[in-house]
Amino acid sequence: MSVLALQRRRGGHQVGEPIELRRIAVVRKASAIDLLERRPDAKLQGALGGHDPLAERVLQAHLENQASADQVERELKQRSLDYRVVAALTPRLARWADLVVSVGGDGTFLRASHAVHAWGDGVGAPMLGVNSASSSAGFFCSATAQTFGAQLDRIAAGQLRSRPLWRMEILVNGAVVGHQALNDVLYAHRVPAETSRYTLSLDGMSQEQKSSGIWVCTAAGSTGAMRSAGGSVQPMDSRELQYLVREPMDWALKGEPLLKGCFSGELQAVSRMVSGALFIDGGNLRVPFGFGDRVMFRGSVLPLAWFAPPELDQRRRALTQVLAPTT
Repeated sequence: MSVLALQRRRGGHQVGEPIELRRIAVVRKASAIDLLERRPDAKLQGALGGHDPLAERVLQAHLENQASADQVERELKQRSLDYRVVAALTPRLARWADLVVSVGGDGTFLRASHAVHAWGDGVGAPMLGVNSASSSAGFFCSATAQTFGAQLDRIAAGQLRSRPLWRMEILVNGAVVGHQALNDVLYAHRVPAETSRYTLSLDGMSQEQKSSGIWVCTAAGSTGAMRSAGGSVQPMDSRELQYLVREPMDWALKGEPLLKGCFSGELQAVSRMVSGALFIDGGNLRVPFGFGDRVMFRGSVLPLAWFAPPELDQRRRALTQVLAPTT
């Protein structure tokens, strides 16, 4: 039985297993210029016409993104692979594919990941990120347009295997939210500048709090907003989640403070707000909740499979280093 037939029988990819590449779903980033064509913006158009330096960077990123997407298609055609190019990935297309390729930056990768679900005995199609612009950090991207073909060949030859990316499951009043978080979630008032009021519970302890909200992240997301807010960088393969209360009114706390830390169980917040919201993996996915609603955060049972950048572990170690003060 071929690798592909075995994958189909089991119900998708298993982390670390070889892949028989035939069908590729390509998720292409819509640049600011692409969006400008759909929703005209006089200020940006004027800046582009006036050769504003910041606008020129927007144009440069657009041209790089376009060239990268074109190169990805050329590489797929050269290898006679069946592929589909979309702006937004759907669960149906993700299930059709043997590999999901995101062409853009971390935002494109994150949005595409929400459509990749486990099915059967597998974890769903593995993902490969292609960083399409020099201005993008591309933490989740393991290739550029120039290295994409070589990466494909290594995957097809079984020389490059997928790794697990552990995600976060979110429940509202016991019902699982349809999108798992790969990076982080902000629990806050629907207007984040307003005060967030809630009761936070973890490991048998509860505390009423007022703050600017709560960051909850995965190990992958611990290098982003969590680290900037004062959290710690977790090992990439850790299944623990991390939370941090933003700007707490600590003078109003009673008992042992629940303000930050890693956990492997369940973190629960009961809303004392009429209008709250969960911002999942940035601002593109927003889930509202109201007074008395129970929101729970816990680690996912199955990971997302991905092809990690070769320098991933080195980059993460660099982020954990504390720079010595200069004199």
